[in-house]
Amino acid sequence: MPPLTRLQITNQLRELGLAPGNVVMMHSSLSALGPVEGGPETVINGLFDAIGPDGTLVVPVFRDSVWGDRTNFGNSDCDCSSPDGFCTSQQPGFQGVLTECVRKRPGSLRSCHKTHSWVAVGPASRQLLSGHRQTPAICGKGNPFEELVALDGRVLCLGVQVNTVTLWHYYEEILQVPYVGHYWPQERHLNHCVPGLRIQYEFPGIMQEVCRAAGILKTGPVGKSTSGVMRAPEFESFMATIMADDPYCLLLRPPSRDSDDLAVDALQKAARMLKVWQQGPQRPTTTFDAPWQRHEPAGPDDVVRTDCPAFAGYHDANGKKLPLCRANGRHPDLFHHGGVFEEYGITTCNHCSWHQTFSE
Repeated sequence: MPPLTRLQITNQLRELGLAPGNVVMMHSSLSALGPVEGGPETVINGLFDAIGPDGTLVVPVFRDSVWGDRTNFGNSDCDCSSPDGFCTSQQPGFQGVLTECVRKRPGSLRSCHKTHSWVAVGPASRQLLSGHRQTPAICGKGNPFEELVALDGRVLCLGVQVNTVTLWHYYEEILQVPYVGHYWPQERHLNHCVPGLRIQYEFPGIMQEVCRAAGILKTGPVGKSTSGVMRAPEFESFMATIMADDPYCLLLRPPSRDSDDLAVDALQKAARMLKVWQQGPQRPTTTFDAPWQRHEPAGPDDVVRTDCPAFAGYHDANGKKLPLCRANGRHPDLFHHGGVFEEYGITTCNHCSWHQTFSE
């Protein structure tokens, strides 16, 4: 297969639905496209050819490294005091070479967030990014997705599936769902994965097909990849609908007392998402107002459901027994100790839908 050209990229993106003047939020993988004539700059130039001079591109330049070197946790060269409200950091993000091409592009702006900043190029850049400096965490009020919806923008999954879209967390932060946990106030960083395994990460193919079946995702080839485009208002409406029906829909739990097969829960929740979407859009009407908390190993007031099929026993840590859960993500701090903490998370039964459904 000959290398992909700039013109081919432009034409294939337009076949997916991008058009002049579009505002596009892109998640991407260069390697998935196959060989590209001219490399990453060709891809970005082809995308800008598709949306034209009136179009705007926004990409993530996140520096979230809680699973790696914590000295890289955040933009260390920005103190968030710039008078124009934008980030002065020149540090690269960790989202790949395509996002770096956008960050280095003349005229680019960067939103002011220590761990999860965005970069935009185009006429709508200021509108997209200016509110992010005031957000209390990563994906809630004021993040660029809200302006993307207002501008009838597009979410482009270039060489990746919908599981890479960060804004799945939007309504979790808006509703302050009880299971959202580990929070670092200084960085305004909220980890969404401690109190559960996420459906889009554990079974990305399921969520890709859910979005296709719901009619909000159009897919097609770009180079060797299968890429996709969603209209931001439709994606937001879909998220609102599934969260209004079941605030725990994105979090996997054992489906019964007899099974810890999370795939069963994933398929049941996927079917439910499609059913409620077909019934018509809904909007969440209440919030949980659950405080974002730094969930430590089980304290005296925590429930530990040893009868749960996901309970993974106790780990002896310096004489203190820590209860573990197969259906929880790894704890960002305990993970660095290695061993069992790289496999199981700690229990968070107080905030678990299974505990609320099945009484002791």
